[in-house]
Amino acid sequence: MQIIEIDRQKRLRDEPYTGHNRWHPEVEPKIEVEEGEEVVLQTRDASDGLIPFGSTVKELVNFPRGVVHPLTGPVYIKGADPGDLLEV
Repeated sequence: MQIIEIDRQKRLRDEPYTGHNRWHPEVEPKIEVEEGEEVVLQTRDASDGLIPFGSTVKELVNFPRGVVHPLTGPVYIKGADPGDLLEV
């Protein structure tokens, strides 16, 4: 089993080896796995930790939206072809 672990005290920009924040064909896989292999992907919240509990409206208005949407991965599955069904 392979695991992509993250430190939730850090932002994606501090751990770029764990993921990305947009889908693009040039984004390289972070790990490669065999068919049938289990994978554990830890994830960040959609704000990448920038909206703490109890945030005010003023803080939300000034929120830097360009850094949000952290995604863990991608994962390359050896032997998988476009259109294959993957169990998640």
